[in-house]
Amino acid sequence: MIIVLTLVLQILHAALILAAAPLAAGALDWLEARFAGRAGPPLLLPWASLVRLSRKTPIEREAGSPGLRYAPAAAFGATAAAAAMVPSFTLDMALFPLADILVIVSLLSVARVAEVLAALDAGAALPGLAAQQASAAAVPAEAALVVVVFALALMGGSFNLDLIIEQQAGLPTAAAAWVALAALLALAAADDARRDPPLDQHLTDTGLAIAQFAAWLRRLVWIDLIGALVFPAGLAASAAPLDWALGFAGWAARLVAGILALAGLRALLGSLPARRARELAGAAGLLALVAALLVLTGTRMA
Repeated sequence: MIIVLTLVLQILHAALILAAAPLAAGALDWLEARFAGRAGPPLLLPWASLVRLSRKTPIEREAGSPGLRYAPAAAFGATAAAAAMVPSFTLDMALFPLADILVIVSLLSVARVAEVLAALDAGAALPGLAAQQASAAAVPAEAALVVVVFALALMGGSFNLDLIIEQQAGLPTAAAAWVALAALLALAAADDARRDPPLDQHLTDTGLAIAQFAAWLRRLVWIDLIGALVFPAGLAASAAPLDWALGFAGWAARLVAGILALAGLRALLGSLPARRARELAGAAGLLALVAALLVLTGTRMA
């Protein structure tokens, strides 16, 4: 019975994040336009774009290896796997034993590497330049994310994301927790500044739809990850319908808060050039290092 319940929770979670990723992208673009004083695009425009692109006939390209054709699917698969492990409305889903925060970070890195390698393999100037810029931004960002993960594991006593959330009940009020939160927010802003993934400048058909979906899903991973650590209200493993309803309400509140925060950061920072995004990732790395040092110092003093 417990196994069936965890599978049901996992399937429901997967359906929710797949449906919410394009909707969150549309809401974010609409809010960004409203903050800038414009009317903004329709909320369902991402869904319409997916339908339109999926109906296009795939173009056979002479340049590039077969890996270029499957790179969007590989990036989407890795991102979807990471999203499936980050809880939305409940804990203890079927993938709970695999929900190691290092595994989640590694899957996001695999998705980024797949995009970069395929863009370099395309043999075109613009995708190659975008891949170079993405690689340069990924160096400080991935290092900072690993240090943040280390700090969170020290605070939670485990690398398992569910256990960190359960034992921490959200980030505590200690200085190290707030510094780690600032590092995560800086990393999310730096990742969101990458508006045009490398492959988007080379694909025009179903592959572009898959690549865009992967980017929207990656943004949702950041929102769910930060939201679950900061405000885990309703995240409880229970079969009671009332607890599920509270979990849905809590997840909706975290999703709205995350979209508002990202839209506010976009309005505040504007369109960041690649150099500024790397600097923001570097600042996140310094914050992550400070958080880890604060945790280690506090542990030693205790």
